[in-house]
Amino acid sequence: MSNALVINMLQASYSTCCMVSEEDQGLIITPKDKRGKYVVCFDPLDGSSNIDCLASIGTIFAIYKRVSPIGLIVW
Repeated sequence: MSNALVINMLQASYSTCCMVSEEDQGLIITPKDKRGKYVVCFDPLDGSSNIDCLASIGTIFAIYKRVSPIGLIVW
């Protein structure tokens, strides 16, 4: 659920061209009409195994500026 939420919010921001999630196997390509100039890597719910013992949890992001021009295919 947290993974889908982060993906949907990032795609709706029109800022990302692609994303990498700790929860997914491969690259998540943003739809062509919503692509922006950033690549975002994230772990949507780091520390999820700590929920039962009330320890800290959070989301980790790494944000990189795209180096190829907008409009080119991202692999």
